[in-house]
Amino acid sequence: MFKATDSNYIQNRNWSVLVFMCAVLLLFAVLLLRLFSLQYTHYDENLQRSENNRIRKVELIAERGYIYDRNGIVLVRNRPSYQIALQAMNLPRKKADRDSVFRRLLRIKDKDGTPLFDSAAVDTAFQRSNWIKNRPIRFLEDASQEQVAIIEERSSELPGVITVIESRREYPYGTLASHVLGYTSEISEEQLKLPEYQNYSQGDRVGQKGLEQGYDQEFRGTNGIKLVEVNASGRELGLVKGVESQAPVPGLHLVSTIDLKLQKVAEAAIPDSAKGALVAIDPRNGEILAMVSSPRLDPNIFSLKRRERNKGWAQVALDSMRPLTNRAISGTYTPASVFKLVTAGAGLENGVLSETKYYSKPCTGGYQYGARYQKCWGTHGNLNVVHAIRLSCDVFFYQAGLDIDMARINEFGRRFGLGENPLGVDIPGEKGGWLPDSASFNAKNKRLGWRWARGLILNLSIGQGQLVTPLQQAVLVGSLATGKGVYRPHFMKELRDFNGNVVKRFEPEIIRPGNMKPETHRVLMAAMDSVVNHPGGTGKRGAVPGIRVGAKTGSGEWKKGEKTHAWYAAVAPLENPEIAVAVIMEAAGGGGAVSGPIARKVLMAYFGKEDEVKK
Repeated sequence: MFKATDSNYIQNRNWSVLVFMCAVLLLFAVLLLRLFSLQYTHYDENLQRSENNRIRKVELIAERGYIYDRNGIVLVRNRPSYQIALQAMNLPRKKADRDSVFRRLLRIKDKDGTPLFDSAAVDTAFQRSNWIKNRPIRFLEDASQEQVAIIEERSSELPGVITVIESRREYPYGTLASHVLGYTSEISEEQLKLPEYQNYSQGDRVGQKGLEQGYDQEFRGTNGIKLVEVNASGRELGLVKGVESQAPVPGLHLVSTIDLKLQKVAEAAIPDSAKGALVAIDPRNGEILAMVSSPRLDPNIFSLKRRERNKGWAQVALDSMRPLTNRAISGTYTPASVFKLVTAGAGLENGVLSETKYYSKPCTGGYQYGARYQKCWGTHGNLNVVHAIRLSCDVFFYQAGLDIDMARINEFGRRFGLGENPLGVDIPGEKGGWLPDSASFNAKNKRLGWRWARGLILNLSIGQGQLVTPLQQAVLVGSLATGKGVYRPHFMKELRDFNGNVVKRFEPEIIRPGNMKPETHRVLMAAMDSVVNHPGGTGKRGAVPGIRVGAKTGSGEWKKGEKTHAWYAAVAPLENPEIAVAVIMEAAGGGGAVSGPIARKVLMAYFGKEDEVKK
């Protein structure tokens, strides 16, 4: 006979069994519903995920366009480079498994027992893999054949670690024209925020400085796409059948205006230990034939491995000589006595000066203006404008400047490319100059409490106070000589596709009038001719046998007690100008003595007189 407690026990047990059975049934129901969801409701989505794990979309990077000199000689090309990288989508999902891959990478050593990878670089790559899924994340650049072989042998142990073949920029002539050509590097976080880089992604290599930056869009081309099957380790098994790949379209090649032969001569003429710049330009169309900024740098350092690149970059960035600065377009200097051509031109244009005019006060070594005595560098006697330019007499131009006035002088200078507005050369970094007048002078020196005074014209009339770039000086003398307008200076001659077809050709563009009276032109040319070809001329060291060279020298004061900046601006042949050259050597002394011989070497090379350069 059962007791009541036994009955309760049996009843509770039945309830427990019932609850358990219900729970089992509910669990099976959930599993069935989930199975149904996976098989039917989310079938397409899951199939796509499966395909994504099996199929990898690989971006095919387009070949970057080359840069040639005007005669078709390669100045910049590409070279193959192996990169060891992470492919985030093929890394293990579990953190423990990812950490295991990380540790294995750090344990790998080369034949000498040296760790193959830098721990910081690998750690950074793994962190970036959390948000970069579809692009390889490089952590070893320019890998050797041995390093690639080690990774391939261990591929089964390193899921998500791949080898990528890319092209890197190569500059076969090293430092030659480095400021003109520029370099490439991985796009920075700051650049990615700019609107002009909206179509770029992290990891892209872009042009920095020079032509590489100025024509980055043209060089870049269009990337292609291919679909490949991969195994569980992320290794490629082959292309997906039935799906056509989209081939990359190579970037455009740029035929530049640079003359390699002339560029070599110009660079050899300026020692890399000195600060200076040179510009050689064709004043008939604005083509820049050679450009040097010293000291130079080797753009190949930006294509090296990360550690070597960082070391090279640190040396360049911390160098007090500022090799990253392109002095030819962004260095601003006082124009010194080269500016006397502008003062003289303004006087001739406005009828203040003439070839027969002599001032009543001859040069006796200085000029008294009120209580101030302004010195000249020599004693030149009574002169007209041609003689004054030949001997670079300051006293003549003190008087002329006061007669002409700065407004007229500045107006004439702006006609020929001087002033605050850049000339628009097709590489980044160009600066404008400065032609001071009372308003701009007062605004610029307001904090110092300085005010415009008429006595300032004495210094400004001889080019001590304005600012110009070497490019502006070359354009000035070139356009003065032609008298046919100022052409926009440029480096791009043609853009061609990978088959050699011309896609675009630069059309010469006049950007300033560069006009003057025939008499003004005649007198200025006679003066420039006299500077070089008269025995007493200050620029006779720039003479070229058989070629009528015109020039103007200058010695720019910049710091009390220091040597002056040495200017030499020349054009040839004067009767039919083909080339204008401007040279500045910082803190080097007299322009005729220091910069004149440099300009002469370039002119000799241009006119095919190399054998006479040493004479």
